[in-house]
Amino acid sequence: MMGPLHDIIWTKDHDLQQKIDHEIKMREGTARLLVASKHPAQVLEAAKNLLSSNTRIIAYMSELQRRKTAEVLGKQLALEGNQLPCRAQVSVSDIRIPLMWKDADHFKNKGDYRRYAVFCMLKVGTEIYDTSMISDVDRSMTDITFEDVILFDDVPHDFDMKLEVYCHKLHEEFSVANTPKKLRKKINDISGSVGRSVGKRLSGLNDADVIGNMVLGPKFELVAKGSLCLSDVDNSVRTFDLNLETNADGQVHELPLFGHYCCRLAALPHCLVQATVTGFLNVQEDDDLSKWKRYWCCLKNLQLACWSSPDDVEVTQPLLSIPVTKSTQICEANPSTVKKLHSFLIKTVNINGIFDHTLAADTKEEFNKWWDGFQQHLLDQALWKHACDEQMDLRASGRRKAPLFTRKSSLYEETPLIEPERDSDSIVNDLGNDQLTQMLHTLMGEASQIRGGASSQL
Repeated sequence: MMGPLHDIIWTKDHDLQQKIDHEIKMREGTARLLVASKHPAQVLEAAKNLLSSNTRIIAYMSELQRRKTAEVLGKQLALEGNQLPCRAQVSVSDIRIPLMWKDADHFKNKGDYRRYAVFCMLKVGTEIYDTSMISDVDRSMTDITFEDVILFDDVPHDFDMKLEVYCHKLHEEFSVANTPKKLRKKINDISGSVGRSVGKRLSGLNDADVIGNMVLGPKFELVAKGSLCLSDVDNSVRTFDLNLETNADGQVHELPLFGHYCCRLAALPHCLVQATVTGFLNVQEDDDLSKWKRYWCCLKNLQLACWSSPDDVEVTQPLLSIPVTKSTQICEANPSTVKKLHSFLIKTVNINGIFDHTLAADTKEEFNKWWDGFQQHLLDQALWKHACDEQMDLRASGRRKAPLFTRKSSLYEETPLIEPERDSDSIVNDLGNDQLTQMLHTLMGEASQIRGGASSQL
């Protein structure tokens, strides 16, 4: 019999499969846009988006495979009854990468005038975002600064965030717009002779065929990596190590990275902004231990806030606030001194002294709910550590990079691979699949040769 846990797992797998399908559509649309682009800026942006889409697809498929393997082996981690710490929103901002040019390049303005396009990709599990791309990075710049605020919505306390730096050396790119005349003539000849149907067939090619053979799109190289975790969370900008990647020859990329980067990593655990548990509780009066007062209570943001009724929560300050911090202890009340059923004691120690509050729930079920809620709140604080000391400003501006799952691909899908001539569709009927395939292979083969020649000149 399938239980609730199985339904949750199925829903998560289904959502992940939807993301994969959507990202594949985005990749296909981006590939078409890359083919159709004529301006260098468009080509660069399309190549960057294509790399990001491919990275997401790989991450989604790897996670789906991991879940399937765990399911087969019976190693489900999310078991019912286990208390897990809350998750958090985590933001990365103020990313700055110092550059280390030679004196002759930067100060004396000598040497070749190298220019680069650079962007960063940040990963936490299957959440992958990229920054805006900084083009025309040259010897006049002492560092690369990204204005983006990248916001991750559902991050566990033991997260391991990866920051990757991608770079492309700017030079003449290959596209349909600047194809050598011989190859461009072949493209136009095919378009003019076989018409729209060939365009449709070309549109159906996979990305390896389109990007790897027909178009010499810009290639972004992974030039450096960094990592961030909970201990790096801070309200201020800090400096971190940047590990430089090497090529097959053991050489680092010619972009003169300094080996460090700066950024601000902020975290806002859900327990600080979302109620762990709410409901009515009876609080023992301090001046008369025989009297109890009934409050509507909300456990959130390191305190138990108490109002007269639920309607007062949004309009007035709490009548009573009981701190629930890392130094708080929750225990059952002594039945010899507290006669009320379902009662418990909240004991907090801080610089002002020791504070005790005795509370009671209405029923055993309510008592269990509150008991679990307090344990959850203390667990959240223990595992999120200093990130729970105060509410950090995530600086989630309008420049936030939204998940690509929400993007639309209709614009890309409407972009034709080749602009056909309207009166040439009838010729398609005279061409067989073998002849068409031979024409495409000839075209792609010459493109591959040109790409090899271009890459050898770098």
